Amino acid sequence: MDFETYVKDNFITTFNKLFRKQSPHLLTVKYYQDDLSFNEFNLKKEKILAEILNNLATKTYSPTALHPNFLEKSDGTLRLICIPSIKDRVIQKLLLKYIKEHYESKYILATDHDFSAKITEAGAIKARTKALSLRNQYPYVLKTDISSFFDNLDRRLAIKTVTDKLDIPEINYLLEKIIRVETRLQKDNLNNEKENALLKSKKGKGIRQGMPMSSFLASLYLHDFDSFIDKENIKCVRYADDLIIFCSSRKQALDYLKKVTIELEKIKLNIPPLGSKSKTQIVKNQPIDFLGLEFKFGGTKFKAYVPDVVFKTIHRKLEVYDSLNKNLKNKKDFSDVIQDMKYISNGYGAAFPDACNISELQYEISAKKVIIFSKLLTSLGLDIERLSARQKKFFFSI
Repeated sequence: MDFETYVKDNFITTFNKLFRKQSPHLLTVKYYQDDLSFNEFNLKKEKILAEILNNLATKTYSPTALHPNFLEKSDGTLRLICIPSIKDRVIQKLLLKYIKEHYESKYILATDHDFSAKITEAGAIKARTKALSLRNQYPYVLKTDISSFFDNLDRRLAIKTVTDKLDIPEINYLLEKIIRVETRLQKDNLNNEKENALLKSKKGKGIRQGMPMSSFLASLYLHDFDSFIDKENIKCVRYADDLIIFCSSRKQALDYLKKVTIELEKIKLNIPPLGSKSKTQIVKNQPIDFLGLEFKFGGTKFKAYVPDVVFKTIHRKLEVYDSLNKNLKNKKDFSDVIQDMKYISNGYGAAFPDACNISELQYEISAKKVIIFSKLLTSLGLDIERLSARQKKFFFSI
């Protein structure tokens, strides 16, 4: 089956799944006047599919410029996450599935070593599980990450890797266009010097984060590096740009650090130098963070814990809803508050089921919800303590 036929058979089903996953308030959102919201796209999906099939047949399909979304880091700098159009999201999801189903041996070139690139749920959980097992076998850990990984990928090398390693002629041109797609500047953001400076600095290089294909293409770029890790028998777990390597001695850790640095430089990437405040650390029998959890010794072995900073973060997120005035200012009614808090609670539960203190986290969330709902009801002249346990569970899921 060729990709055009695959799209014809699977586009509507894939879009419908994506549509059902959207929160109700996102169904009417569109970032530009000429965009389609999910609701609008749903009404026109048959016509859109016909246009896509024509573009695929003539090899004229091109992804739309991405919408930039800026997140402020703790140090005040900005992180760019890009949002593809609905059409491009569906096509990229289909590309991934097509490669996996029809070229499995090539699909694993990008996914065999990177838990973030697989079409599967719980990649981070599986990565942490493997890393924790290795943590209990080796006394030393080398932890690092590839500096500005997605932004520093060399597009020429990325395209060459697609051609040489993947080499699926009918979709090579699509993957090249996805690698080269740029971010759209909004007219009403032209005065934001900080955001525009960031966008200009990234133009023409790297692969933008936020696309369904981003992790797959970035991981394929690291295929030769991953092969080197295997050849050297280095005990390593990689999740996108996060690397955690397990060693028998500090000397071995330093040796691996040198080898990894040299190998990454061959593909124009680097890692931070070793240092007390660097992201590159070597530790012996000490706690270390990996993908949101902290590995620390507990009793007879290392275990995975939700770190204290996550507890504090959840408190801050929930406190946004603890007064009538705050909610009105944020245009939230009571049903919105209940729904948002449920999303937060369920989100952390789904992210950290492998943490040995997950029950403590869930207790903290429940206790905080009681305090917040009590404050909100008090502002209405009501007392939450007068409600029965069944009533609390029914109205507030507490």
